[in-house]
Amino acid sequence: MIFATLLACLLAQSAPTEVPAAAPQPPAAKVTPRAKADETWTLDYRPGPMRLVRDAATGREYLYATYTLSNRTGKDRRIAPRWELLDESGHVALSGQNVPSNVTRDLLKTLNDPQMVETSAMLGEIAQGEENAKVGIVVFAIEPDVRAFSVLVSGLSNGRGTLKDAKSGAAVSARKTLRIDYRVPGERGHFTGEVPMQVPDATGTNPSWIVR
Repeated sequence: MIFATLLACLLAQSAPTEVPAAAPQPPAAKVTPRAKADETWTLDYRPGPMRLVRDAATGREYLYATYTLSNRTGKDRRIAPRWELLDESGHVALSGQNVPSNVTRDLLKTLNDPQMVETSAMLGEIAQGEENAKVGIVVFAIEPDVRAFSVLVSGLSNGRGTLKDAKSGAAVSARKTLRIDYRVPGERGHFTGEVPMQVPDATGTNPSWIVR
């Protein structure tokens, strides 16, 4: 009897211990890679001469310039460029604002370039390649006493930056914009012809890229 009891105890000690089954693990989360953001691109903008003209019938003065816009970004782009003139008094005028249609039409006729179009025709797609470059004209009405001004061209790039809001101090998103500065030499009264670009100081360039 004692032998049987001892044998039972030895068998119980040598029996393998059962390991509890591990709790089922949730399936690994599926990670979806983010779509690659489009790279920053900028079109090539080549400004032609800026000229001051007077309408013989009304005596009103206008500024106009030709330009060439080409896409060497590697992809076709959809664009909506915008031209503004900021004068020395702080007044901002859009291209074509207060410009009679006959003024632009007469300028196009005088320039006699079949490829040249008005700014509104630049809206839409521009194909890549220098062979698909677009040639246009921009026209501004200008006040008689203005001698210094800047042309601001936005919509040539998808680049952005930040500016500090003057009232709230908060950072606000701004667009990459081309700025070209001009100054009428000498007296404005009887000036006609090409208005030269301002000569930048040693720390700047003209034209220059800003955020606005």
